[in-house]
Amino acid sequence: MTEAMSTYRAAIVGLAEISTEVPTAAPEPVLGTVVAHSHVAAYASVPGVELVAVCDLVPALLDGFRERWGDIFPNATGYTDYRRMLAEQRIDLLSVVTPDNRHAEIVIDGVAAGVQGILCEKPIATTLADADRMIAACKTARVPLLINHTRRWYPAFGEARRLLRSGELGGLRRVVATLGGERAMLFRNGTHLIDAVCWFVEGDPAWLIAELDDGHRDHGPRYAGDGGRDPASDPGGSAYIHFENGMRAFVNASKGTLKTFEIELICEGGRLRVGADVAEWTKPFPDGGLGTSQLNVPQTTWSDTGAAIRELIGLVERGGTPSSSGEDGRRALSILLGILQSSAAGSARVDFPVVDQ
Repeated sequence: MTEAMSTYRAAIVGLAEISTEVPTAAPEPVLGTVVAHSHVAAYASVPGVELVAVCDLVPALLDGFRERWGDIFPNATGYTDYRRMLAEQRIDLLSVVTPDNRHAEIVIDGVAAGVQGILCEKPIATTLADADRMIAACKTARVPLLINHTRRWYPAFGEARRLLRSGELGGLRRVVATLGGERAMLFRNGTHLIDAVCWFVEGDPAWLIAELDDGHRDHGPRYAGDGGRDPASDPGGSAYIHFENGMRAFVNASKGTLKTFEIELICEGGRLRVGADVAEWTKPFPDGGLGTSQLNVPQTTWSDTGAAIRELIGLVERGGTPSSSGEDGRRALSILLGILQSSAAGSARVDFPVVDQ
């Protein structure tokens, strides 16, 4: 990729809702639209990007893309075979939005076809071997790989991390992370929770103990889901994670509980709570009482997925370290697999590094 290129040619493999969601009307017309988090909406929002191809095994999803986005991207060619798409199209930016266990070959084949930057949905993979192959292929070809752990681009989470790192609340001591609701699936959505914990802790896991929810006790030490389609195939569970830097995290991602996504950061002199429905911090008053205030969350002009694509373009043009790298994705995956292995062994302690079983 050279700086002289004015338009990036993008393609998407996988056309489920996370790919094709459209913006909706805001409560008041003067406010414009509610930002969609989909990959297509993100490409439509970033100047200098043309979506030239989309791919899905299901023809009906290609039809759905044309119905939703045909007026914006009338020239996007539809495919049911991603390898044919890579062979026929010159693609600069590739979004991989397939089931969780199908990422590896698409990323590796994309690199071989000359793709310049890749945004891959989370989790990075469902085995460490696949994650390692993806990371190695991108590193060898110097292709930036971003894993779409979206909280890294949420303004509230960014402000919480800034405040945490400022030292105003003292050092971080404990983390309590909660994911609830029908889709509290460790791999499909729990990966967001685990990655956000690691992002705040800024450390690698040393060991953990875990227990899957009652309905998943027989899941086994290896991933046995269907790629994220059916919540019943992707377990929920609880874990205690001890990090190398001394931080301790208590994680609950369990179905049959209140739908929520929340992280509590407990510091020496205060605490932060940030999540789907909360963004606040608490610290002592001089008289000894406690005061809670809303985080000063900035209003921004880019959504999380749009921000990821803008970052990807910057990495293609100028290089640098991704804010959500393949290695970050691998770390979250190793914790997820450690949870499975611990539960399968009767909630035994699992030490890192873990390996595929």
